[in-house]
Amino acid sequence: MRIKTTVGRVAMRGGQRTDQPGGILVEEQGRRLGRPDRGALYLLVEVTGPVAGRDIVADQLARLVRDVYYSRRGSVTYGLQQALQEANNLLYEENRTSLPGERRTAGISCLVLRGADLFIAQSGPTAVYWWHEGQISRLPDLSPWLDEGLSAEELGAAALGERREPNIALFHCPVEAGDTFLLTESSLARRIPSEQWPGLLSVASAPHILEAVVRAGGGTDLSALVVMIGEEQVTAALPPTPAEEKVLEAPGVARPSLWDSVASRLTRLQIGRSLRAAGRALVTALASFWAMCLVLLRRMMPGPPSEAPAPVPAKARQKPKKRPVEGRKARKAEKARRDPVQKVLVVVAIVIPLAVIAAVAFMLVQREQTRRAELDSLWQQADAAWQRAKTTTDQAAIRTHLTEASNALDQLLKEQPNHAEALDLLRQIDVQLDTINQVKRVTWVGELNSYPADAELSRVVVEGAHVFVLDRRTGKVYHHRLNDLQQALIPGSQNTVLVGKGSQVGDVLVGDLVDMAWMPAGEGRQKESLVILESGGSLLEYDLATEALRPLRMAAADAWRYPRLVGSYYGRFYLLDPTANQIWRYFPTADGYSNPPDEWLQVPVTLTGVVDMAIGDSIYLIYADGQIQRFTAGQSDTFDISDWDTQPRNPAAIFTRPPDETKWVYVADRGNSRIVQASPEGRFQRQFRLAHSVSQEKGDILGQVTSLFVDEISGHAYLLSGQKLYLLLLPE
Repeated sequence: MRIKTTVGRVAMRGGQRTDQPGGILVEEQGRRLGRPDRGALYLLVEVTGPVAGRDIVADQLARLVRDVYYSRRGSVTYGLQQALQEANNLLYEENRTSLPGERRTAGISCLVLRGADLFIAQSGPTAVYWWHEGQISRLPDLSPWLDEGLSAEELGAAALGERREPNIALFHCPVEAGDTFLLTESSLARRIPSEQWPGLLSVASAPHILEAVVRAGGGTDLSALVVMIGEEQVTAALPPTPAEEKVLEAPGVARPSLWDSVASRLTRLQIGRSLRAAGRALVTALASFWAMCLVLLRRMMPGPPSEAPAPVPAKARQKPKKRPVEGRKARKAEKARRDPVQKVLVVVAIVIPLAVIAAVAFMLVQREQTRRAELDSLWQQADAAWQRAKTTTDQAAIRTHLTEASNALDQLLKEQPNHAEALDLLRQIDVQLDTINQVKRVTWVGELNSYPADAELSRVVVEGAHVFVLDRRTGKVYHHRLNDLQQALIPGSQNTVLVGKGSQVGDVLVGDLVDMAWMPAGEGRQKESLVILESGGSLLEYDLATEALRPLRMAAADAWRYPRLVGSYYGRFYLLDPTANQIWRYFPTADGYSNPPDEWLQVPVTLTGVVDMAIGDSIYLIYADGQIQRFTAGQSDTFDISDWDTQPRNPAAIFTRPPDETKWVYVADRGNSRIVQASPEGRFQRQFRLAHSVSQEKGDILGQVTSLFVDEISGHAYLLSGQKLYLLLLPE
């Protein structure tokens, strides 16, 4: 059976109509390309860039997609992905060597009709409209090129030729007689309001649809391809033409394997797709079992009668005339005894493999049916949650339903990574969740520096163009400098060590490095500097103006038990000692901090489990279990995170500074791979996550953060993740 189709195409160029437009390709005779099982291909290409040569480039891309698709084995969706990847590679490499004004990008929509199944692959600025049972659908339903107010960054979208890895949306739908598909460029899709499309595509004639499209286009440049689905037709299988036989026998072109032939016949006979999934292993196993049975049969079969004459008794030799008769009788008797045994063994040899085949086939079918039922259940669960999310206005309920749908789709895609409908629905859910959860996607991440594999990066401090990184394990503080754009380090400053364990600073032999902070002026302190605490109880000061490193006097260091974190506030120095359950506060003196400290906390607090401390007008403590506490003037204060979309999991860093420098509080929430921005009282403001393209390229760097520094004026976030220093440009 094959589906009958009616196809029409049209284009307007410079106010003139052409029925042979560039960038539109219809290939309904896969047999001509040696791959009739790949179905019929319909595609439309939209090319941007210089007007001259657009149609030529579009035709080149269309032919490339066709050739790659029909040359690939495997599933239809795999072939379409490979074809669009090759088209992207061609444009991307061309753009790399072209001037900015000469670069081109493209959008491609592909339809493959195989039997009663239609597969769609779409990337970039094109659209597919589907008329089905009186309803109109557009694929994709969200697009920065088709919809007002949507940005490519938020959707993680890119046209072909912009990036090395393209974004390819895949869809699959069963088709019926009366369905109509229209492939069109983005300009036409934007020009025609959504409410007009049903009237355009409900016409039962391809020429009339194209006429209506041209009129609606108002004479502007456009391209459109319409595919109308009719009744199924029975077609007799045709023998291959001599040209096709030559293709199959040509050197370098492999003949179809035995398994391909068997699978093709099973497909035509509709004997269960599940058998083909494990077919190769089954055929191999059954072939081995069959060979074993044959060996067993040969061993069980009685051997043939000896051709040598049996010894003849002496009496028999005296009667030679009776020997032939007696010999014939003996052979007949032997044959009569042997025939039933042979028949039974032959039957057994045939029945046993057939029984095994039937048992294995039944087991595979049952297993596949169970698996399909589980996947269908996940899909139904996700779709039901998605529908519930669209029918409610309560934000919390919408978030719950969308999260439920996302979790079900994640499980489904683990089993079927190329499930086109699941991939598309997951993209839509991600967009909706980003909107509800106030997610801002970070689209630019710069890798500023890498450190040794054994490094334990625990603190990053930034002051102007100076970046300081503390490696607690090796006991080193690195001093880097940013270039004028402040998006990369000045060459030569990547490995500059300011101070290290074992160094001599004045009369101090530096021990292990505990923590560091930038100390502003205040409380009689006249200048700003970097202060570094070492395990011997000394505080080292680095002056940027003089580039001098000197020790400062610290009082009552013998009262400390196990200091872990330090902070600063306008000249005051704070030291968190979890073993003593206290935060010590030092006021500056002429020679450093030589006066005994205050016990800043005025309430009982458990400091065990604190992983980071930040100081603004209050002190903020974040714990490994996700708890965040705020203290003002030594007393417990409110930090309410009940309005956060999800609670922090395995947080690693918290950052803020006094209000004249930093307005918000930032939390590096590793377990949720994000940075949360909140008010000083904990009220949720927004959150930053990596754009999908960035996370694919860089990995889950927000899931490994150990320290965070945010410059709100420039919109830069500096973070340590793994053994690397990164710079993030935070979106507005």
